[in-house]
Amino acid sequence: MDCLKEMQQHLQFFCPMCSKSICDMSKVWEKLDEEVALTPMPESYQNKRIWILCNDCNATSEVPFHIVAQKCLNCNSYNTRQTRGCHTTDTCRQ
Repeated sequence: MDCLKEMQQHLQFFCPMCSKSICDMSKVWEKLDEEVALTPMPESYQNKRIWILCNDCNATSEVPFHIVAQKCLNCNSYNTRQTRGCHTTDTCRQ
């Protein structure tokens, strides 16, 4: 467990092998909820949706794109990564 303590001392909160969160991140996710709510997206991105994979629960979801972060619909984690490109009601702008 020395490596776990060392990771935390260096502010690394995700496993380098599997990318899962290594501690309770709920307070961080709450702050990200606030940041997302306070950061409106430009009109050209408001209908953009992307597919994500959650590193914590392994669920895939189609979610609204946001410049700050994407939230897992299954476990509410922001420890996610984009897996597929955009989908919008009109044309995709990348």
